Amino acid sequence: MRRLILMSLLFCWFGSGWAQGKEPMSLEACLQTGLENNKGLDAVWAKAQGSRAAADQSATALLPSLKLSAGYSRLSDVPPFEMTIPGFPAPKTITIAEPVLDNSSIKLTLQQPLYTGGRVTGNLKINRKNYQADSSDYLAQRCQAALNIKTLYWRLYQAQKVKELAEENLRILESHFNDVGNLLGQGLATENDRLKVKLQMSNARLMLIDAENNRRAIGIHLNSFIGRPLDAQIDPTSIPDTLEAAVLSPPELIQRALAERQDIAGQKYRREATAAGRTTAKSGWYPQVFAVGNYTYANPNPRIFPARDQFDATWDAGVMLSMDLWNWQAAKHQVRQAGSLLRQAEDRLVLLEDAVRIEVNLAVLEVQQAGEKTAVSRSGLDQAQENYRNVKNLFLEGMATNSDLLDAEVLLLQAKVGHAGALMECQIAKDKLKKALGEY
Repeated sequence: MRRLILMSLLFCWFGSGWAQGKEPMSLEACLQTGLENNKGLDAVWAKAQGSRAAADQSATALLPSLKLSAGYSRLSDVPPFEMTIPGFPAPKTITIAEPVLDNSSIKLTLQQPLYTGGRVTGNLKINRKNYQADSSDYLAQRCQAALNIKTLYWRLYQAQKVKELAEENLRILESHFNDVGNLLGQGLATENDRLKVKLQMSNARLMLIDAENNRRAIGIHLNSFIGRPLDAQIDPTSIPDTLEAAVLSPPELIQRALAERQDIAGQKYRREATAAGRTTAKSGWYPQVFAVGNYTYANPNPRIFPARDQFDATWDAGVMLSMDLWNWQAAKHQVRQAGSLLRQAEDRLVLLEDAVRIEVNLAVLEVQQAGEKTAVSRSGLDQAQENYRNVKNLFLEGMATNSDLLDAEVLLLQAKVGHAGALMECQIAKDKLKKALGEY
């Protein structure tokens, strides 16, 4: 007895755990939660922010830079700087400068690039285009993540619907079983008829178990994707769009997708960044010119002779030019490499555009087929319901057999499950088309 009570308490505890995790959730709330918690999206967003920081850093190369350097050194003792003057009756030694053993200096250097052959502006353009490309990648990833969430949400809705249909079918079979029992008592049915219904009820319970397991499995995938506890249960409250899709023109949709998809935009930005990289590589052929100014405050100041043990301030300003006169054609090789990268970027853009055309055409075809299947399944459901009503009435009047009614019940269940599946496939096909067009 104590064991039975303990098992009952454990059952209630586990049961309450599942019930407590059940939460009604709309598609919009599911999308918001999933997009906020998606680690993959967060990583792409962090990459975009890093690219933005690199672009901001490149912009500073156009502006003057100011550097401060300071130092102190202790020198070994050396004799003073002396000069011997011939004289009478003996030469005379004059000390010109005493050694300064403690050296301290502070130096400010101001540098402004005047001409870099396009290197600085090229690097700035590269980093800005990379930032735009990474931002577009983030939006494209967000679009794909939204489609994945929608698909899992509708699969969960479909699994929930199938479970409800299985429960409804079990209730119908239980009613059928009671009717057969009554007819058996009146001598209008046989024991074999009742066994057939019981067998069908067992099959219905197996289907119900499978439907529940399928619903929980999809729920685990959805929870994992949107960052919720795996054992939490989601009760989908949104319903699929049952409106028929408008007449679609693939050429117009393809043009729209090529203009609005973020992955296309990102690849275009990368092509422009690669073209800027080629310009930057060519800068190795040109000189680099900088305006430079220095302010030195040092003890002793090396520009003052003889050296004296005191701080003195001096300054200098000028123009500095540097150029590689011979570097074994390193710049030429860099330009060739940049040209190869540009060609690869252009080819990838063409391949991506071709893939988008295929994706849009397939999405349009899938929407059309899903719409046709929905219409056929709806017609089949109407016929199955009418057939079930007629057979049920005939069975109660003794004009139809028990097997006829069981067949009608199976056909009705199949029609309901098929129609629910067709609605989901149609909704998912519409979502895929939106994603193919760059929407989410």
